[in-house]
Amino acid sequence: MDGLLREQLDRFENAELALAARLLFGAEAKTSGATLTARRQAAAAAAQYEVHHFRKRIEPKVARLVAWQLRRDSEEFTARHATPPELHAASGPPVLPADVFAWEAAEHQHALAALWGAMYLLRAELLTVARLVSMEASAAETEAAAVTALWRHGLVLTAAARYRAAYGDVLLHAATDSSLKEVAAFAGWVPPITPAQELLLTEIADPVGGLADFTARLGAAAGGAALAAVWRRALCGHASGS
Repeated sequence: MDGLLREQLDRFENAELALAARLLFGAEAKTSGATLTARRQAAAAAAQYEVHHFRKRIEPKVARLVAWQLRRDSEEFTARHATPPELHAASGPPVLPADVFAWEAAEHQHALAALWGAMYLLRAELLTVARLVSMEASAAETEAAAVTALWRHGLVLTAAARYRAAYGDVLLHAATDSSLKEVAAFAGWVPPITPAQELLLTEIADPVGGLADFTARLGAAAGGAALAAVWRRALCGHASGS
């Protein structure tokens, strides 16, 4: 545990407080073995804060950041993994032989790329929502990002459904026996929704259409507004802007 804590302190993600965090937890020679009072004084000086302000305002922030990094490390350690297809630099356009097996292999690569591409775009939007919530951005901004994430989640479900229909529920030629649903979850945590809501998203999330098209279809669909409200509440903490 001590080694893991020191590793996370060495990788502390707030550069301005990184030295203060190491001093506070005794990971620097200067404060190793010192009392909490001495460690706090050294950390406050390194961060250029008055000691009492540091104790009340900055120290809890440092503790939360360390706890978050430890929790994330634990989740990453225990999580199952699936590896996306490797990409290599190409010297020219792909040239396929006039062979049915080559065509089938290209079709499978297309389906696989579409699935992983949708997953990474969903991950990007989920991170955007988390960042905006952490920054205490306006309700309108966070909810708009949440709806974009819902659209991206629908596109993941659509890509997974198309892959499943053509190749089954497990990725072919992959070093994992996870189902498509488990693989899709690697994009990040999403609010739980019912099978009926998943089906609705699959039907209205058109890869060719954009966000505006999805939003219009969601608003017009039976249960669409309720789904959007549940999704926004789970991600943002509220169902609608004000």
